[in-house]
Amino acid sequence: QFEGRMSKGVAKTLTKQRVESHFDLELRAAVMHDIIDMMPEGVKANKARTILQHLSEAWRCWKANIPWKVPGLPAPVENMILRYVKSKADWWTNAAYYNRERIRRGATVDKTVCKKNLGRLTRLWLKAEQERQHTYLKDGPYVSADEAIAIYTTTVHWLEARKFTPIPAPPVTYKHDTKLLILALERLK
Repeated sequence: QFEGRMSKGVAKTLTKQRVESHFDLELRAAVMHDIIDMMPEGVKANKARTILQHLSEAWRCWKANIPWKVPGLPAPVENMILRYVKSKADWWTNAAYYNRERIRRGATVDKTVCKKNLGRLTRLWLKAEQERQHTYLKDGPYVSADEAIAIYTTTVHWLEARKFTPIPAPPVTYKHDTKLLILALERLK
């Protein structure tokens, strides 16, 4: 014990933080190699950095579900960035679902992992929901006019058969009711 610490033979342990970033770094390195292979000799260094900035911007846009388009970007570079975003998105989504599965199983999970996972799933859900709304707007309402009329008439007949009477809005003379209404509306503010 008087020899001091064994500083030479210590291996770095893989912490959560590193696990997250390892794949990311590998992916970025692969993309960098691709970029440098594509570029002619003279323009490598400063262009590569710009393209990396475009990469992170494209990724942020994917996460926020904003369409990413840079005018004047060469098509092969753009395709490569989109490919990078696609593979990173697949990895990101898979990691989110894997962690959710672990949480569901009851395995020991870090608190930060739980929080991150909730955030990721929320993002994914919002993306899916926006996608659904876009397709609805594009492909139009899935109920035709005739079906809508049929649904409406059926509802009316059903209500008539049940002898349904609509509940009227309270008249202005009931002072307590109007007070309650005003209070309820103020709560909505």
